[in-house]
Amino acid sequence: MKIQIKLFAAARELSDTGEIGLEVADGILVKDMKQEISNAYPKMSELILRSAVSLNREFATDESVVRENDEIALIPPVSGG
Repeated sequence: MKIQIKLFAAARELSDTGEIGLEVADGILVKDMKQEISNAYPKMSELILRSAVSLNREFATDESVVRENDEIALIPPVSGG
């Protein structure tokens, strides 16, 4: 299935875009989706694996199932001071 992932903060800066598309298996788990994104975008790999994921505007766990047409957002860790 084809998914679209919205990017924010450092992920958006590293990718030079606000959204990326990826072809993944139906019913993929969030943890596996993050690995697929990491493989497709190695420049962002470390950041992706540390990022939170939102599915349909709710935080997802690594075991959450991604479904076609879900609104997916990758939310990098926040730092500052």
